[in-house]
Amino acid sequence: MYEQISSGKFDDIYVGDYFKGSSSETIWLIADLDNYWNQGDKPLLEHHATIISSDSLESAPMNLTDTTETGYVKSLMVEETLSAILTNVLIPDFETHIIEYQNLLTRKIESTRLNQWYLETGASSDFEWASRKLDLMSEVNVFGTTMASSSSIYDVGIDSRQYAIFQLRPELVAQSLEGKRYDYWLKAIATSKRFVYVAETGMSFFGNASAEVGVRPRFLID
Repeated sequence: MYEQISSGKFDDIYVGDYFKGSSSETIWLIADLDNYWNQGDKPLLEHHATIISSDSLESAPMNLTDTTETGYVKSLMVEETLSAILTNVLIPDFETHIIEYQNLLTRKIESTRLNQWYLETGASSDFEWASRKLDLMSEVNVFGTTMASSSSIYDVGIDSRQYAIFQLRPELVAQSLEGKRYDYWLKAIATSKRFVYVAETGMSFFGNASAEVGVRPRFLID
C-alpha cells in the first residue's frame, strides 16, 4: 500500500477503502488522496493519503476549563491528547509513514468579537503555520461548508475542501462502518467558551471546551 501511495500511482487505492491497524486494531479509512498537494507555506510535495478512523479513538475535552483563549493550536487537545494518540496509536500502526507538514491553525481569539452567526461573542482572530502530523478536521473537511465556527478564515485555514469520503458516503459523517453513531470534536472555535463538534445526529454544533467529546483526528501517510 505505501509504495502505491508514495509513488502517486494509487493502484488499487481508493477513497473509502478501509483496513485494520497493525498494532492498535483500529479501523482506518482512506478519506482522500493528494488533497493537500502543494499546500502550506512550505508546499507539501509528497504524494499522500488522508486517513481518518471509522470510530472515535477516545473521549476527551478540548481544555480543562471552558475557554478557547489560546485558540486550537495551544489547546489541551493538541498539546496532550493528540500527542499521546500519535505516540501510542499512530506510530505503532504506521511507523515512519506519517507525513509531517505545515498546517494553518488558530492561536488566539477576541473575546468580545461577534462570531459569524451573531448570537454569542468570542471569535478566532489570528492563526499561525505549524508543523503537524496529526490534527482534528475542520467543518469544511466534513460538511463542505462552515456553520458553527466563529470566523471561517481563521477556523478553516488550508482545510478548505470537503474530504471525498464524505461526498461518497455521507452516512460516515457521524457513524462508524458498523453503524455506531457518535460525536467528535472539530478544530474550529465557536465562542470564547466553546469549540465546534459533529453531533451524533450528523449536524455541526458547539460544546463547552471542558466537555468530554469523541476524538476522531486525521493525518497523512505516504
